[in-house]
Amino acid sequence: MKCDDLFCGINRPKSLNPDEMSDLEKKHTPVIMAPSSVKLEEPFEVKVELGKYLAHPNEYGHFFQWIEIWLDETFIARFDLTPKSSYPEVSVKIAINHAHEGRAKLKALAFCNLHGVWEGIKEIIVEE
Repeated sequence: MKCDDLFCGINRPKSLNPDEMSDLEKKHTPVIMAPSSVKLEEPFEVKVELGKYLAHPNEYGHFFQWIEIWLDETFIARFDLTPKSSYPEVSVKIAINHAHEGRAKLKALAFCNLHGVWEGIKEIIVEE
């Protein structure tokens, strides 16, 4: 049974191409900025931005409450946000210490208080 409720599961855009996204997807899909390839165990910066393709409100009744960063299935960081004073853009320095067949997947999850959890992904090549 398919659930069409935005609060049922994790929301993902139908296309990763911003030109093919709906306005809802553009406002809510986390955009991950990180190198396309990194060396194993070498630190690098990961930046996650929400509303990059289309501005998202940041008001008391409609805002992002948190952003999480995952490396494959490993939790990396969580940032709690407040309306008005904080902006849904975060950065963290990480290092990849494991990779499957020379690849890793960064995932960003973000929770909008009106539209549920949204996911953005970025594949990274990991060099030994």
